[in-house]
Amino acid sequence: AAHAPSSKPALTSSAKTAVDGVYVPYAVEELCTARVAVTEWIDGVKLSTCEPAEIKRLTPVAQEAFLVQLLEAGIFHADPHPGNLFRMSDGRLAILDFGLVARVRSTDQDTMVNAIVHLANKDFPSLVDDFIDLEILPKDTSRGTVVPLMDKALSPYIAGGGAQAFERRVRESYGIDADADLGKAVGGFQAMTQDALTVLNDVPFSIPPYFALLGRAFVTLEGIALQGDPDYAIIQAAYPFVSRKLLSSDRPAARRALQEALYAGAGRDDGRRSALNPRRLASLVASALDETGEDTIVPGGSIDFDAIGEDANATTLAKYVLGARGEAIRDFCEDEAVVVADALGRQAARRWFQRALDAPA
Repeated sequence: AAHAPSSKPALTSSAKTAVDGVYVPYAVEELCTARVAVTEWIDGVKLSTCEPAEIKRLTPVAQEAFLVQLLEAGIFHADPHPGNLFRMSDGRLAILDFGLVARVRSTDQDTMVNAIVHLANKDFPSLVDDFIDLEILPKDTSRGTVVPLMDKALSPYIAGGGAQAFERRVRESYGIDADADLGKAVGGFQAMTQDALTVLNDVPFSIPPYFALLGRAFVTLEGIALQGDPDYAIIQAAYPFVSRKLLSSDRPAARRALQEALYAGAGRDDGRRSALNPRRLASLVASALDETGEDTIVPGGSIDFDAIGEDANATTLAKYVLGARGEAIRDFCEDEAVVVADALGRQAARRWFQRALDAPA
């Protein structure tokens, strides 16, 4: 109960992180003990019992609230079972019972941001580095062994759609027919079993203590979200938040991640700057503004860094880069400001030209 005030300001009061549509009940401190949390009464219904359309409406709110806790506040609700996510009578989302929380170190927050970017882009070699930094994998990890296994295990998940879609994609990756009995699908099943044994025997991974709580939170959120949208993909859905984080943070780790994303050929922590890729900058800004829709998602469910969504507005992108929120970007790549402006201008010209061609005679 003592942790509840730590999370509430980040979600409801802080100008930087407050999430619209979220309510956190106040704690009745004089009645709280080490074993009992007492909060105000909330009128509403469990989000998981709502109609699919209502679940879909509130999923982005719940998702934003979770990411703010995890990647901004550094303390997250570690028990978000369906009974703790309520749709209030006024349509807001109430998050109940902060009796169980977990804390995340700032260095791990930075690495998680990097990991989401690398996972969304299916950059598995860089993801191995992230897992090493998170102490999931040892420093002497054999990348030649781990990267192909990551591809097979994580690519089907990135595309979203829940357990059934994941199983279908895994079967496809191993050449197992959709209706085949796994025990009788000798070739594909043997290959899948061998990969599983390789992970268990040859990859000495470990799970940090709070990752079990983090995983539970992810599974709960994803499970409810899939009721509202069977194609929901949590990694893709988190990408706009991560884009905003990358583009606004002045932390060294975030700057390095932004350099990797924006500068073609820039290696991890090597300090080099090659050529700025203006399409990637436009893609990140458009994603941060949540204007690209599915245009940055390539077949297979990953994020295409080099896509600039058709719904992106060049004027809006330019305003972002030149406005208050773009200060970090300007400081980071001021030498290439002309290149960025030129890219945005050419994008606008292409759109205007296409509209002229499509206009009725």
